[in-house]
Amino acid sequence: MKETPALSARHLEKQTVWRLTLTQALAERTTPPRPTTVGLAVKAAAALNCLNIAVDHWTESDGRLDLDDLLDEAFAALGPR
Repeated sequence: MKETPALSARHLEKQTVWRLTLTQALAERTTPPRPTTVGLAVKAAAALNCLNIAVDHWTESDGRLDLDDLLDEAFAALGPR
């Protein structure tokens, strides 16, 4: 997919929609609900990148690595160290 320009472009289009949707969902879950912010958009984008990176590693391992573990590792990397 990454090596086929049309597929790569379509994937980026989908990710943009997902990011906007996730950002809105995060905004609706704040107390009290608030408009979307740059910070919420960054959190949504980071979550999608964690997913993408975990899937990349899982794919490169031909499915030998556990995808759940890869996702946990990706999200843990966002935390303070």
